[in-house]
Amino acid sequence: MTVVATEPLQDEHSSKEVESASDVEYTVTLNEEQSVVEIIAENPTKEKVNLTGYVLKVDKQRVHEENLNLSSGEQRTKQINITDGINVNQDEHTVTFSTFGGHAEFNFTRKIDSADSGKIPTPYIADVEVTEGTIAGEPSSVANVTLVNPSEQLYSTKLMVHTVGTDGSLYPASVRPGDTRTITVELLDDRGAEIAGEARLYTGNTTTAEGGIDQVEFAGQSGDQTQVWNDSYEPVRPTWMQNNYEYRNDSYGGIGTRLSSGHELAGIPIVYICAAVLIGLFAFRRFR
Repeated sequence: MTVVATEPLQDEHSSKEVESASDVEYTVTLNEEQSVVEIIAENPTKEKVNLTGYVLKVDKQRVHEENLNLSSGEQRTKQINITDGINVNQDEHTVTFSTFGGHAEFNFTRKIDSADSGKIPTPYIADVEVTEGTIAGEPSSVANVTLVNPSEQLYSTKLMVHTVGTDGSLYPASVRPGDTRTITVELLDDRGAEIAGEARLYTGNTTTAEGGIDQVEFAGQSGDQTQVWNDSYEPVRPTWMQNNYEYRNDSYGGIGTRLSSGHELAGIPIVYICAAVLIGLFAFRRFR
């Protein structure tokens, strides 16, 4: 939430009057173009109001709360930028002003590209670290993915990570407004190997661009710094669908790993095991 400079708004047709139980009169004005709500609180009585206040919500999330003491005849004005509270995953938006004894509601339409939301803040992938960890009691390659939510909205985000050896690790990844979260993602690549991949943050599903939030590509190795760079969000088919997406990067992973699509048995690329079996059968048939 941002409080902006107090100058009268021109969009008077969006104004509504609300009277609180303590007889304080509020004039609430929405300037949709500027994403600003102006609130004028006035005490018209001859008595001091020791406690009054209001709550402002955008798309069901609280963006501002104010408690006031008003002398007789006193008036106060505040302008609040609601950009941080706008939900990029919906086209119809609602601003709700509530005080004890009354409320007002404003509705407006704004279509937003969730992966390119402009001034509206959305969660994003801040960093990826390729390292080693323990998953279900077993040593494993992992990626520590750090997420940040600078908005006032709580998004039901999911995180999916693909690497040369990992067809897609999926994790619930919601981050509280204004908070940071790091998720440890299991990777099926060899421990200690150079690992390259992609991380996608999204709502809904991965097969459509709608609901896409952020995507990065990364490359690194345990013990070394992981390189991370932004990428345009690309919808993909998850591993449980036919013709699912598989990440490819010819600069990382040995030929066996690439030919095996990351599938291993006891840490050995399966293509090598299949080759050994075929050679053994050939030798047996030749020399028996």
